[in-house]
Amino acid sequence: MELDYDGDMSAADGNGTSNGTSKEQFGQYFSQISEVGILILRSLVGRKVHRVYAGCLQVSGAHFTAPHFSIPISDEIEGRWIHRYIIFGCEWFETPITFTDYWQMFVSDEDKPKDIEVDSTSAIVAPCTINYYGAAAIRAIEIYGFSWSAGEKEERETVTYDQSIRFLLEDGRSFCIACQLDGPGVATEVHISEDEETIRSLLEGSRLRLTITAAQEVERAG
Repeated sequence: MELDYDGDMSAADGNGTSNGTSKEQFGQYFSQISEVGILILRSLVGRKVHRVYAGCLQVSGAHFTAPHFSIPISDEIEGRWIHRYIIFGCEWFETPITFTDYWQMFVSDEDKPKDIEVDSTSAIVAPCTINYYGAAAIRAIEIYGFSWSAGEKEERETVTYDQSIRFLLEDGRSFCIACQLDGPGVATEVHISEDEETIRSLLEGSRLRLTITAAQEVERAG
């Protein structure tokens, strides 16, 4: 099955949260990061990610999972520093006949981290923190889609969804945020790792759908 974005744009709510694009028709289950989510990801190109926050963490070596990950970003606007958070999360589903797993990934831009307390001064309280030392700027962001079919004839079901987001850094390293069953945590949590072997496992079986290479460029895979 071809993995091409259908062009629909989902609306953002008042908190800047982007809803994903999803469809269900004739045994086919389709979900992608929304166009709003793509725009939010585009805003990360050229930035350095020094740390990632979570309300809790499940850990297995260099492989982490959490219900949400929050990447802090800061911009100076008219002499004032504005601090925001890019939030990554997912929703897990099973098809009704073959119980095939699939996910809807969400990306949002919010004024507070997810699942973490914020005090009266807007300081975050007791987060779990993944630190990336010697962080290099993000030069490109790749989104990988996954497709799978199960069942026979009238009971055949096909799932097609965005499985992974890979952040390519200027120094040749990368880190990846993904949805899958393998690893620590549960199906409703998102995964993150900068370990090359773990990233290969997160991308296994998926196909590059699009690449975001600059502030105004999105290159869709054929």
